[in-house]
Amino acid sequence: MKRKAVATPRLLATPIAGDTTKTTIHRLSNGMTVYISPDPQQPTIVAHVAVKAGSANDPEISTGLAHYLEHMLFKGTSKLGTLDYAKEKPFLDKIGLLYADLRKPGADRDRILKEIDTETQKSAEHAVPNELDNLYSRMGITGLNAYTNPDATVYVTEIPKNRIAQWAKVEVQRYSDPVFRLFWPELEAVYEEKNRGLDSPGR
Repeated sequence: MKRKAVATPRLLATPIAGDTTKTTIHRLSNGMTVYISPDPQQPTIVAHVAVKAGSANDPEISTGLAHYLEHMLFKGTSKLGTLDYAKEKPFLDKIGLLYADLRKPGADRDRILKEIDTETQKSAEHAVPNELDNLYSRMGITGLNAYTNPDATVYVTEIPKNRIAQWAKVEVQRYSDPVFRLFWPELEAVYEEKNRGLDSPGR
């Protein structure tokens, strides 16, 4: 059987002078920068995937967009988080068109929002909530979380060392093939989170 060669990003490791933790910086040919700080005594790897875009990059007419995107990247892909994406996709496409209609001047908001609610319920019949969380739990991956600040959005996981390859494959799919399912219910969850923050500003 012939083996197909797979192109992988080239690593250029740079040690940090005077750093007792022996952290190295790896600049990948795809533009990604990886910082590795080894701790051989630990059985797990704590990964922070940081994107250099946060709330400061929100459009003026869509404040909170970065935080909302953070939430939506937990909703899966065309292969993860769905019972049958071919059946689910038409409903998601219809929801997208309805949101576009909602932004038009003179839009009938009440009618459109009712239609969005109806289509969301139909699409939810094909969705598998929390499948990313459940998949990672089966792999022994814990601490699945994320946060948004003005300059960055950061996705966090703690990975057993023998699961790093599987984790990386899922993360590639997660960022390159996201599906923004359960959009409306998640929007309500974000508003609830915001209200809790306003009620407890010291948290």
